[in-house]
Amino acid sequence: MKALKIIGIVLLIIVALFLIIPLFMASSYSVERSTVIDRPVETVFPQVADFNNWVEWNPWSEMEPRARNLVSGTPMSEGSSWSWEGEVIGSGTLTIVNLAPNRLIESELVFKAPMQGTADDSWQFAPTADGGTEVTWKNSGGLDYPVGRWFRPMVEAQLGGQFERGLANLKARCESMPVPVEHDSTMMNIETEE
Repeated sequence: MKALKIIGIVLLIIVALFLIIPLFMASSYSVERSTVIDRPVETVFPQVADFNNWVEWNPWSEMEPRARNLVSGTPMSEGSSWSWEGEVIGSGTLTIVNLAPNRLIESELVFKAPMQGTADDSWQFAPTADGGTEVTWKNSGGLDYPVGRWFRPMVEAQLGGQFERGLANLKARCESMPVPVEHDSTMMNIETEE
């Protein structure tokens, strides 16, 4: 009987700690990764702003190529969205809520399965001095109490790895595109005599 009482007390302490410790843990997560792509922002931006291009570089399509994808709305505009459904990657929707051409994309991410939740997803694009583009991908959202808070380090590590893979794919895709031909404004028009 004494052993059962000790086991009961130990279990009670474990449950109490499981519930109390998360009260002091972060209630949200944030993941941010950047890369520099050796192409001008006019080449890079459409690869992210037009969801029709996402299947070519995003890490989740790579994880489950047979997942169903649906793009709706006018490409590269507020309100356009990408929805996916798969056995491995689950299902959800990403919708553009704010867009500044060649500078910023802000989207709302809604997870439907295997877990439900929402997050903020954003992209920033900045031209570099040598004609490339610095791209920053950020995602942040809330964590459920108590379980979500315990898993914060794992969520950030996993999502960070996926962002790195996605940015590497995006970089490879953009850099495989032809370099845009610039028009030289210093060229002189030569007139011919008739």
